Amino acid sequence: MQPTSTPPSSRSFGAGDLYLLAASFAWGINFPIAKSVLSYMDPLAFSATRYLVASLFLFLLLIIRRESLKITWKEGRQLLLIGFIGITLFQGGWAFGLDLTSASKASILVSTAPIFGVFIALLMGEKITAKVWLGILLSLFGVFILINNSLTEITLGGGSLIGDLLIMSAAALWAIYTVVSGPMVMLRGPILVTAWGMLFGALLLCLISAPSLAEQNWLALPSSIWIAWGSTAVLSGSLAFVWYCAGISRIGATKGLSYGFFIPAVAIATSLLFFGESMSFIQLGGAMIILAGVKLTRSA
Repeated sequence: MQPTSTPPSSRSFGAGDLYLLAASFAWGINFPIAKSVLSYMDPLAFSATRYLVASLFLFLLLIIRRESLKITWKEGRQLLLIGFIGITLFQGGWAFGLDLTSASKASILVSTAPIFGVFIALLMGEKITAKVWLGILLSLFGVFILINNSLTEITLGGGSLIGDLLIMSAAALWAIYTVVSGPMVMLRGPILVTAWGMLFGALLLCLISAPSLAEQNWLALPSSIWIAWGSTAVLSGSLAFVWYCAGISRIGATKGLSYGFFIPAVAIATSLLFFGESMSFIQLGGAMIILAGVKLTRSA
């Protein structure tokens, strides 16, 4: 998975595309699967145990690849911050939000992270073009339609709204995590940074969720839930990230980012077909508007 030169745009479909499709599929089905697990597990206990296992899986991968696991004290402090933002805050908020809203809506709302990234860039002094602002406004309009589920009246309110807002907050945290972790990823590589960040963030979550971990009746969990929990830890928490890195290294970030739009599509299809969720035509329209706005923002 060593970086390669960016291939020409005319490049045919190859291994890099397959890796990114696999990662997008894994992250897409993660939303409804995690939703089903949260009906049996506390959100904090779910996130803490899931990412503790995921980090150990990544460390095992690094050992198999015979790569160094050593970090300095300075890097350790930086990785602690990265883990706190990307795992403790982001994943904790994401799990609570998913527990209160539908998997379909959550997958769409998380995809707005690039919009928050633009605001971070604005605060850092970068100039924002009119095309980017148009994409932001379009996405925010789509978010309102998706959450409101009506074109004729205001219907905001209820537990679902709280969940939606938590997911939006998680999307903002993911944008912050991307900016904060970027320099370290460039220096030490994505898998090492993610492994240590996951471990630190998961350990912090374990401390915060100690009462939930103690109260959880682990022996009462059905085997199907254990399988689902394992898939969210290994498949979407570890393997999908490795596949994503492998894909990006082969076809480049510009082309690779376009595969991110498969994630909400897979999540919505899986939720509707296999998990009994429902989504109105108005909400589907709002989802399309959000994705169009995000695409417009990214292309600019």
